[in-house]
Amino acid sequence: MKILIIGSGVVGQATGIGFIQKKHEVFFYDIDKRTLQDLESRRYRVIDDLPKLHSNPPPTFSMICVPTPSIDAKLDTANLEMVIRDVGEFLRKITGYHVVVVRSTVIPSTTRTQIIPLLEKCSGKKVGTDFGVCMNPEFLRQRTALQDFLHPSRIVIGEYDKHSGDMVECLYAKINAPIFRTDLDTAEMIKYVANTFLATKISFFNEIYLLCEGLGLDAHFISKVVSLDPRIGDYGIFGGRPFEGSCLPKDLEALISFMNEKRIEVPLLKTVQYINRMMMTKNMKGNT
Repeated sequence: MKILIIGSGVVGQATGIGFIQKKHEVFFYDIDKRTLQDLESRRYRVIDDLPKLHSNPPPTFSMICVPTPSIDAKLDTANLEMVIRDVGEFLRKITGYHVVVVRSTVIPSTTRTQIIPLLEKCSGKKVGTDFGVCMNPEFLRQRTALQDFLHPSRIVIGEYDKHSGDMVECLYAKINAPIFRTDLDTAEMIKYVANTFLATKISFFNEIYLLCEGLGLDAHFISKVVSLDPRIGDYGIFGGRPFEGSCLPKDLEALISFMNEKRIEVPLLKTVQYINRMMMTKNMKGNT
């Protein structure tokens, strides 16, 4: 199948290169020209202007992998909205059924209430009739993104309609993993539940680290023995540093802010955030 990757960072490259290894035809698009130059130097096919893909046949899928940062504790969708407008214009000029697949992390209801209406407005077409939409969250670690894509623990497909979901499931036919099909909002929430649980686990073991430090006990030894329980595992068990990076902090903040807007209390998640900030402060003092 012919796939357009929009946003060619860690997630976009792992997704696109993974599909290339599964014998699909992939084009990479990004606003960062250096990213495209790097991909082109590695002999991947790149597009620096979406109208260049108005070929016959056009891509069957657009997979949106742009970052969705957190600004002032809220999800910032400015870059995503800009891309969606471009995709809408792209849809306006092509013929044939096309599926827009969102892999960017977004708050529940974003695809349904923001992305789809914007696509319809910019394309002049109707979702479910002229084009499809799916939410396909990624569960990739930055250092092992390609291997995580090729050997996933699960594939989640949130579908606007069955036809869209069927097409995306066919796209993953050569990847051996359980596939879970659901609605758009549920797929979006699954990603947040996964990331906030990982953040919770790290903050839990950071608190154990502080407790052991106060008691003069070896927190790493204790955590390692505890992790041998198969229900627990060894991810995030070695306390002493906060969770950082591009995903866990911003996703935790965004979900807390979203729940606050819905007037739903999330005391555990707020405690996770508090412990992480406390650990960040402790580390900053230790480095001065």
